[in-house]
Amino acid sequence: MRDTLDGETDDGFERRAPIRTPRLLMRRPNDAERAMMMKLAANPGISRNLAASPGRGNGRDGESFALIERRSSTLVGVSGYGEMVDRPGALEIATWIGEEFWGRGYATEATHAVIDRAFCETGITILWCSNRVSNGRARRVIEKCGFQFRETGMVRSPAAFGAVPVERFVLERRNWASLKSWGAGMTEDGDVPRDNAA
Repeated sequence: MRDTLDGETDDGFERRAPIRTPRLLMRRPNDAERAMMMKLAANPGISRNLAASPGRGNGRDGESFALIERRSSTLVGVSGYGEMVDRPGALEIATWIGEEFWGRGYATEATHAVIDRAFCETGITILWCSNRVSNGRARRVIEKCGFQFRETGMVRSPAAFGAVPVERFVLERRNWASLKSWGAGMTEDGDVPRDNAA
């Protein structure tokens, strides 16, 4: 079975449509992109900060996206949402960007789009986000996207032996709706406005 660009597969089953932002094509990863994701994630600058896995599963359980820079067709990172391991029924968002692509605003652009997809595709009232306490760059993106600090906790890290401390943030549906009404997030045609793509 092969995925096509429009979100369908050869066997006729529909997949969720890719998301297009001004600079990114966000789609279900293919095998080559999965291999590249593993290579990018092996970088210690990425692996030591991973606190959640973007998009475990599909449907209500989540959705995962390869973040492809539209201009160059280069994989720059991963984003998605999925069910939290320690809170059944709660959804958590995660985004990471390959180190060579840091500082370009891709994390904020992708996270805005995935937040919109998660709230539009599910009936959730709260979306969670976990962040390693030592990762100030990610915290700035999380706060820029409207999340508010809720609590601290511990999670098992794929790169660490044992649990690591995290900060947990939430974005409530009503706050997301308010931000959308003020012009934050995506436009009606699914694109993130240029002034929000930083």
